Order: sequence, then structure tokens, then C-alpha cells
Amino acid sequence: MAVVGNKNVYKQGLERAQMQEHHSLLYWCTIGFVLAFLLIAPFQTALFYGASAKYEGPIYSSLMWTAIISTVLVIYLFKRWQWREVRDLYAVAVWGLPLSYLLSLLFAVTRHHASNLLLFHVMYAVFFLIGLYAARNRFGHAALRYGIVCSAYAVVLFSLLNMFGNVYFYDAVMRQGDELRLTSVFQYANAFAGFLIIPLLCGLYSIVSSRKWYVTAAHAFMLVPVLLSFFLTLSRGGLVLLPFVVLAFLPFLTFEKQSRFFAYLVIGSAASFLITDKIRDTAWKVLDTMEARRGPDFQVKDTLPFFDSLSFGGWGTLFAVSALTAVVIVLLHRFAMPLLDKGVGRISRGKHAHLYLPGLIVIGLLLGVFLVAGQSSIASVLPEALADRVKSINLQQHSLLERLTIYRDTFKVLQDYPLFGAGGNAWSVLYPQYANNPYTVNQVHSFLLQYMVETGAVGLLILLAFLGSILVLFTKTYFAERSAEGEKSLLFYAVVVAILIHSLMDFEMSYVYVSALVFLSLGGIASGFAGPLHRLRFGAGESKPSKADKADKTKKADKWKYAFPAALTAVSALFLIFSFIRWNADNQHTRSLQLAVEGKKLEEVLVPLDKALRLQPGNTYYAMTKVDFLEQVYEQTKNDMYYNEASKTLASIRTFEPYDRSVFEAEYKHYMLKNNVAEAAALIQDGLKRYPWVLDMYERAAALHLHLGNSARQAGMKTEADSHWTAGTRLHEEIIARLAKLESLPEGQMAGSVFEVTPSLALTFGQLYYMRGDMAKAADLLAATTNEQVSANISQAGTRWYLAALKKSGKTDQALYDRFTARYPEEKQEIEAIVSLAL
Repeated sequence: MAVVGNKNVYKQGLERAQMQEHHSLLYWCTIGFVLAFLLIAPFQTALFYGASAKYEGPIYSSLMWTAIISTVLVIYLFKRWQWREVRDLYAVAVWGLPLSYLLSLLFAVTRHHASNLLLFHVMYAVFFLIGLYAARNRFGHAALRYGIVCSAYAVVLFSLLNMFGNVYFYDAVMRQGDELRLTSVFQYANAFAGFLIIPLLCGLYSIVSSRKWYVTAAHAFMLVPVLLSFFLTLSRGGLVLLPFVVLAFLPFLTFEKQSRFFAYLVIGSAASFLITDKIRDTAWKVLDTMEARRGPDFQVKDTLPFFDSLSFGGWGTLFAVSALTAVVIVLLHRFAMPLLDKGVGRISRGKHAHLYLPGLIVIGLLLGVFLVAGQSSIASVLPEALADRVKSINLQQHSLLERLTIYRDTFKVLQDYPLFGAGGNAWSVLYPQYANNPYTVNQVHSFLLQYMVETGAVGLLILLAFLGSILVLFTKTYFAERSAEGEKSLLFYAVVVAILIHSLMDFEMSYVYVSALVFLSLGGIASGFAGPLHRLRFGAGESKPSKADKADKTKKADKWKYAFPAALTAVSALFLIFSFIRWNADNQHTRSLQLAVEGKKLEEVLVPLDKALRLQPGNTYYAMTKVDFLEQVYEQTKNDMYYNEASKTLASIRTFEPYDRSVFEAEYKHYMLKNNVAEAAALIQDGLKRYPWVLDMYERAAALHLHLGNSARQAGMKTEADSHWTAGTRLHEEIIARLAKLESLPEGQMAGSVFEVTPSLALTFGQLYYMRGDMAKAADLLAATTNEQVSANISQAGTRWYLAALKKSGKTDQALYDRFTARYPEEKQEIEAIVSLAL
């Protein structure tokens, strides 16, 4: 199904739209927007979409600017769009992705996040179109390539500035146990590691392809900072997946360029290894200094000047090694490599020469698996920190086993939402009820599986068809044509394979910046598909279309010339409206928080907050903010007006977000403010179904059953009291059953969050069994609370009930009784009072 002909497809594509576009204001606006986005967006936490209102503001701003530029794109398409070339087909096909999210919105378990994800994918589609059309001429193609590389290098430089203390961004350099890990703008080391593969591939490709020494020198100079940053992420996933990314990239290079690529990678890695431990030690000292200077707002105003001895020492070492590496690579590239090219000329002329080195890498991967599995001394040649991480790579490692468990659990969700999924961000609210064990993971750690949960089998098939067809078509046209223009598109290909392969086992696609970068690059790849549409259907056994057929198809295409731009106009208008609404609502929410900090009256604080909620009634963050403000005032004034208003807000948001944990917790707290125990107990019963691995649910449910049972007993309602004792003890049985399930976890996989019969639960369950008349179980559970290492409150109450249970069953622990009553004389009466309870 390749677009193959006698003419050069890439050359045809890039020459078709000539330099007239350079003088177009629309063109310059689009290029300017993309370059600004690439240089600004990374420094907004890479536009991560996380479970906090603070992440939404920058994303909404990016959505609005993208919506504005989409109107510019619409004007361009009205002038130039035609249904004639393969790339025109992709301009339409990309909208299948937002359509998947639109369909999933009908079944969404969280409407706020689902509608946001729909808008995000409209944004990605716009970036795809920008790449598709801006890269059609040489200037646009070059602008996008250089913009992507500069953006990646800027992120690397930012991580180094943080590492040496010249700027401070919270957790850009992270302390994780005894390890130091670089996270840069992502605040997540694995995402940074996956992203660093982009400048690594692009830099190495630019070195091996450049004929200008200064271009070679610039990229060679950045090679050590990129590799050093990559190694200091300490990402096992990055180390494991990097060879697979390289393996996917190398076959597109000639054997000569592959040899250079690999040689320069080895040189850069060796140079980085020499200074990794030294730079890490410097980074530790800088981090200690920064943390000592950090204020309560997690900011450091007094950062280290460049010429500070600590900072300058780190920069000096890195600069010297980077410069030396650049000199070595430039000299090799200029003088030694041409000789090597002559030496391997016979090999490189082989039909499958471009597969020789990748084949060796496959052998190396198999050998690497064997060496790592055997705990070989290969790690001894690595820097200390990196060696420890390499040694920990095995199939029984906790993070791998937990990921595999999560992946299996996603298919449980798919069984309930098979066709169209559960909507955007569904995993974050659904996983507690599908989890195999008590882990806390708001992201699936696999782009494809998270996409499957959100859009179902239909959405996943659309995505795979879209991505797969572009990559297959690019591969076929590339090897069929082997043009210089086609080779330049390898930078776009590098971005796509680097992120997509790494995201198979992580969640960097949850960063809007990264996703936009991928779709921009996909558009850049597809911009070269300039062959006529009929060639997609031209295959063996089919007759070549006649001139008459082509003319007829051209007439039909002209009839529909404005259909796509017209439809896109409507989409663009809606996109702009909804983006502006969200941006405006976020500003109103931020304003209300500022007024609250300034100590303004509640009535003033609620004005912008109510406006935000009118604009986005399903936004959990805004609703929770309002409920919190109202409850604070209620606790101060005891005025039911505030309590009732909070009740209305909770009821409203629950219709939009029935699965949201924060809404659940707010509702529980709201009931307990007025001691509405029965309502709280009913809510907790629902919580036990949705959060079966959350131990706190069992603690609260058991305590409520004990309270309600006692109230019923005192009211003389024995049947109701017994039902609460029974329900409470069943919770204990449920915990025991789940603990047995945890025993079946593979060796090496940790259970996750704490899930056990804690002393607090042992006390409550012991009391419940006592009230039920099962003294043996009561005493068995309560015995664990008599330990002096348990907190004083639990220990005193537990010992009291334990001694009462023993006495009730005709047994005694005289030594414990004597010690206990000697310390707490009043407990003699308390124990007798419990023993005398009528059960």
C-alpha cells in the first residue's frame, strides 16, 4: 500500500507548495506559535495533566492559543486544501482520535476529565495539521526540526541549571531514598529519561549527517550533557528501552552513518561515565544547600551564582569534558571517518547493509539480558549509581511486577467498558475497584493501555490504524526513494519512535507538551506523503487508472473541496469557545483563592468562585474549594445556611463526578460535621465497594457499625444492634480473605499500601466480636492491643476490653490485670461494667 512511483515522492511534496507561503502572514503566525509553544510549554511542568487544579491553568492557556491558531489554519485550508494527495487523507483521518474521545464521553465515569481529554485531542489534531502543512516546504520543515531540537536542548540545559543550583524548580533534582535523580521540567525521572532519547537521537543524527564542522561541533558538545542527564535519571526503563529505540532508528541510516552513529554514541557514553559519579556528588551537595534554603512555599530565592565554587566546579568539569568530546568527534568526523567509509565501502554496498549493525545490536541485547540475569561484572565498568540500578534490573523486580499487574487490571476495566471505553482519565478514578492489590497508581504506565481504558477497543483500533499506517507508509516511501528530503524527516521519526516506544511502559504522553510534540512530528512525517490518492488503492491485479478516470475523480474531489475546511471551521469555533470557558473559569478560581489568602469575607471570595462553577459546573476542584470555604465558616458560626449551601454544592458535583475520591471524602466529612452517622455509614458502605483495598474505609466502617450498634442496643433494638455487630465482623473476614490473596503475589512484588489488621482495627473488631458474644475471637484480636509499643489510647482501651473478654469467658490473665489496674485503678470499674453488659 506504499505510495511508490517513478518520481521522488518527498521532492514532489516539498516542491509543490513553493516559497509563496514564506510571505504569508498566516504562515508566519503558525510557525511563530509552534516555536513559542516549543520553548515555553516545557517550563510549565511540560503541561502535565495531574490530579490538581494547579496543572489545569497552563494547559487551558495552551488550549486557547491553539484554538486561536486553528482559526488561522482554517483560513489557510480554505485557500489550499484539496482531496487529491495521500497527506490530504491524513488531514481528515487524524480527527478519528478526537472522535474516539467524543464517543467515550457518552460513557464517561468522570465528565470533567473526559471533556478535557477530548479538547486535548482536538489540540493534538491541530498540531498534526500544523506539522502536515507547515513542513511541506523547506523553510517550514527546517523551522519545525530546529524548533524541536532547540526545545529538547533547552530542557536539558534547565536540568543542568537546577543540578548546579543556578535556578531552582521543585523536584527538578529529586531525592528518592538514598538516590539522587534528575527529573527536570517533568518532576518525574522516567518521563525525563524517555524524553532525553529525543535529543540523543536527533543530536547523533545531526552529527553523522552534517557537512559543516560547526554544526557537528554544536551537537557533539551537547552529547555529554544529554547522556549525563539520561544516566542521572537512574531510569531502569530508559536503560532497557533505549536499545529498542535505537534499533527502530538505525535501519534508516546507511551502513557508514550507522557506524559513525554508534561510534559517537560510545565516545559520548564513555566521556559521560568518567564524570557521572563526580557530578552526582556535586549535585548532592547542591541539593542539600537548596533544601536548606528552601522556604515554606517550596521556592529558593537565594540560588547559587554561576561562579560559586560548588556550582562553578560542576560546570567546569562538564564543560571541559563536553568540549573535549566535541573536539574528538569533530576530528574523527573530518579525518578518520572518511577513511573508515572507504574501508567498509564493499560492505556498505550490500543489499541489506543497513541491517548488519541492527542485527549486531539484537545479539548484544540477548547477551545483555544473559549478563544482567547472571549478575555479571559488566556493571563494574559503569558509574557507581548507574551500576546499582543495572544490577537491580531483573524479571522479579517490584516495579516491573507491579506494572504487569496494572496491565492485567486494565483488561478488567475493558470488560465493563469494551467498545468505547470509560472516558478520558477514567483509570485514575476506576482503578481502586479493579486493583488486584492495594497499589496507588493514577496512571496506567502504558500509553496504549491507558488509551484503551479511555476509548475502548474502537478507539484503540483507530489509534493503531492511524499510527501504524503513517509509520508503515513512511518506511516504504523512505526506502523506495532514499532522498535527502526524506532523510531530514528522520528527525520527526526520531521523536515519534522515542516517545511511543518508551511510553509503552510509562506515561509521558500524559504531558500535553510531549503529546503535542509527537503529533506535530507525525504531521511532519505525513507531510511527505505527496503521492496521489489513487496509488493507495493501486495493487497487484488492478489496472492502472486511465486519464479519464483521474479527471473524473478530480471533478468529484473539487465538489468536496470546501467540505473539510467548513467542518473544521465549526470544530475550531467550538474548540475556541470551550477553551476560553475553561481558561476564564480557571482565572476566576485563582482569583477566589487570592481573595481568600488576603482574608476577604466569604461573600467576596465566593463571587469569582461561583462564576467559575457556573462556567464549569462539573469541575471537582472548584466545587471542593467552595465546600471547604463554606464548611470553615459553618464551623466558626454554626449557621446552617452555610452547611446547606455546601450540601447543595456536593449534591451537584456528585452528579458529574460519582466516582471521584475527593468528592467521596468531602461528603463523608460533611456528614460527620453534623454527626449524621447513619448517612456516613451508608456512604462508607458504598466506599467499600469502590475502594476495597483502602484500609481507612474498613476502619471507619467498623467504627460506625460499633457506634450504631451501641446506639441500637441502648434503644432496646436488639435485632438492629445484632445486624451492626454482624456487619462489622464481616469486615474483619473480608480483610482476612484479602490478606490471603496478597500471599499469592509473585516473589519480589510488594503489596502496595498498608493493608492489615492494625491495632486500631483490632480494638474495634475485638469490641464487635465481644458485643456479638464471640469471646474467643474478641480476646484473640484484643491481645494484640495490649503491647506497650501500641499507642497509649489504643493500648489502654484494648487491655480493658481484653481483660473483660477473658473474664466473660471464665479465663484470666492475673499478671496483666494486676499491672494494668495498678497503673490505672479506675479501670477495675470499667472492666466490670463491660463484663456486666447485657448481650
